[in-house]
Amino acid sequence: MHEPPQLGPGDAPRRRARAAVLGAGRARRHPNDWRLPQLSLAGLWHGAATALARELDDRRGFLFLPIGFSAGAALYFAAPQEPLPYAGFVPALAFAGLAVAARARPLAFHLLALLAVIAAGFAVAALQVQLMAHPVLGRTLNAVELRGYVEAAELRPRGSRITLAVTGMERAGVEMPRRVRVTLAGRQPPAVGSHVTLRATLGPPPGPSYPGGFDFGRAIWLDGIGATGYALGRPQLSPAAVAPPPGLALTTWLDGTRHAIAARIRAALPGEEGGVAVALVTGLRDAVPESIEESMRISGLSHVLSISGLHMALVASTVFFLARALLALVADLALYRPIKAWAALPAMLSASFYLLLSGAEVPTQRAYVMTLLVLAGIVLGRPALTLRTLAVAALVLLIVSPRAVLDPGAQMSFAATLGLIAAYERFGFLITLPSEKAGRWLGLPGRYIAALVLASLAAGLATAPYAAYHFQRLAPLSLLANLGAMPVVSFVVMPAGLAGSILMPFGWDDPAWRLMGWGLARMRDISDLVAALPGADRGVPAMPMASLVLISLGLMVLCLARTRLVGLAPLLALAGIATAATAPRPDLLVDAEARTVAVRGRDGTLAFMGDRDTGIGGRFAVEQWLSADGQRARFGASDLTAAAACDPLGCTLPLPDGRLVAVSRDRDSLEDDCRLAAVLVTPYAPPLDCAATVIHRDVRTAIGGVAGTLMPDGSLALASARPAQGTRPWEPKVPSPPPPEPERGGDARGSPPSKNATKPAATSPPAISGPAQAIDAPLFSSSEIEPAAADDPQ
Repeated sequence: MHEPPQLGPGDAPRRRARAAVLGAGRARRHPNDWRLPQLSLAGLWHGAATALARELDDRRGFLFLPIGFSAGAALYFAAPQEPLPYAGFVPALAFAGLAVAARARPLAFHLLALLAVIAAGFAVAALQVQLMAHPVLGRTLNAVELRGYVEAAELRPRGSRITLAVTGMERAGVEMPRRVRVTLAGRQPPAVGSHVTLRATLGPPPGPSYPGGFDFGRAIWLDGIGATGYALGRPQLSPAAVAPPPGLALTTWLDGTRHAIAARIRAALPGEEGGVAVALVTGLRDAVPESIEESMRISGLSHVLSISGLHMALVASTVFFLARALLALVADLALYRPIKAWAALPAMLSASFYLLLSGAEVPTQRAYVMTLLVLAGIVLGRPALTLRTLAVAALVLLIVSPRAVLDPGAQMSFAATLGLIAAYERFGFLITLPSEKAGRWLGLPGRYIAALVLASLAAGLATAPYAAYHFQRLAPLSLLANLGAMPVVSFVVMPAGLAGSILMPFGWDDPAWRLMGWGLARMRDISDLVAALPGADRGVPAMPMASLVLISLGLMVLCLARTRLVGLAPLLALAGIATAATAPRPDLLVDAEARTVAVRGRDGTLAFMGDRDTGIGGRFAVEQWLSADGQRARFGASDLTAAAACDPLGCTLPLPDGRLVAVSRDRDSLEDDCRLAAVLVTPYAPPLDCAATVIHRDVRTAIGGVAGTLMPDGSLALASARPAQGTRPWEPKVPSPPPPEPERGGDARGSPPSKNATKPAATSPPAISGPAQAIDAPLFSSSEIEPAAADDPQ
């Protein structure tokens, strides 16, 4: 167990001075850090100041630097308007200078240093975005001819998808995106590195499905992509008029290596286990069946599919011990040379190759930096895996890529590692108890089980808030699944995969892959068994950002503090939970294309109506809304549209107060909808005298979803997932098309009365106050984006 350093008599003046600076007055010579302070304001302040002085004496302020840096980066990405390019550097330099000047005053020094780091995170994030700025398509383009180099290709559940570095686009008056992502109907995409010509329908990257939801457009833009769409026909190979982009040759070689390894694995494991084995070895997850992924999400085993600490540690440690054993065979080297430090070099090289081979996802980058720091500690003779190592890894990753602060995989990866290290520092002594009671050899199984329980609890509790925030789901039975599956993964699956990779050049890899497949089959059996238990999949409503911030602060204090300040952790966590429990839920949801609308009924559940006679228009939006409402299990249920009244002209649903929300499918319904409905959702321009609140969507442009909340006075407060005109680099600058002619008057052709004529609301209800919306959306967002996974938010 980690013990804080003992202070000698010579350190007492420094303790008293720091406590005095913090307002604690004269500090005791031998303070009891865990004794409860007096229950008064002065006593609480004295106790907090003394505890903070002890934390500063232990030099734990460094551990909070990555927290401040990530907070600054998050503030930049959350800004409603784009800041000036170098605005963050001015306060960063100013606070840094003030911190140096105030270094004799501990509280002022640490506070100013934290502010400097926050400003630095803001500045570095802004600088990265400015350096990578690229055009984003502002409106939908139909049947446009594209030419470009294939930079990435992947199979999808329906068809395939490629990323093009655009070399030409035949459409005048439109700024050409540098990279586009196109979905293909066939499952044989062109090879990476080839130059192709295709015809496609393109649109801006889709925005959030609801206000506060995950911004898919921002994530895609940060990947360098300025448009998404679907191909019309097959891509054709064509000669290139410009040179390939830098790095494409390396990308092509790595892709060829991955697919060559994948082919060898699939030859030995042709079934579903082969797809999982390929994902674990190469990072190619396109062959992993959705049923396996969903089962592992529910059971809490999805971290096995994400190449991170376990995989990187196994590769590096195996190469390290193998290299050290080979060096030890030479007596002179073993006796007179630092072969332990020498063995770290090939381990670093193997970890670097594995990073490139696996695709360098953010969790893999974190594991790679941690592995390099551990190996560097071996070379320098320093402790390897500590909280300081994690802090350095986080700082390095955030400085290189500040966007990692937005990535769900990065958040969960660092939270799990923080929880593991802190748990082993505080409760690691529990692992040795079985050995002490039962002897060294008989206690080994007990030690392993105790370590597995501690690791599963620590990692599961640390990552639960982020899983709830990003994916609105918890895995309460993950401890049971990890206890059953992780021994198989640790002792069969991963060693067999590493053995197969090593034996592949010699042609003896088949037995290793078959053994790996057997282990994967057992892992899937355990996952399916746990996922089928009652209560295994616990959906939770979406919680606001404030809740995640409070709970994250509680986690940081719990893991990093060593004094009575730890008592703040449960208070912060309870405040975050209370904020989430009291957050309002929308009563109306409209998707980006006005194809699908959800209305909250009097029973609190969502009812849906779409633009089709049967079913729902936007499948992806429905799944996102149900997930955010904590009703994921209802997705696909037959009663989702049961409350909607539909006819060929449109549909209606009642609000909780009885007033109607109408979706117009035809211009002929606009007059009746404006007269009888309180809210009208339509892609057509409504009459100028429309009494309803109108949510008008132009499908030529993309903004995101719209949400409405009923206020106590009966009005409907509308909020858009994105502003009408983009204010940030990743938001499309919507062009101003000529306004369509509004409808004036009734149906000149004598069409039959619309759906509302026979509804209970036969009299005109009072119009809900609120501004009309004119919000745009892509034609293909529901098919372009797949449901988000823990390590793949797109």
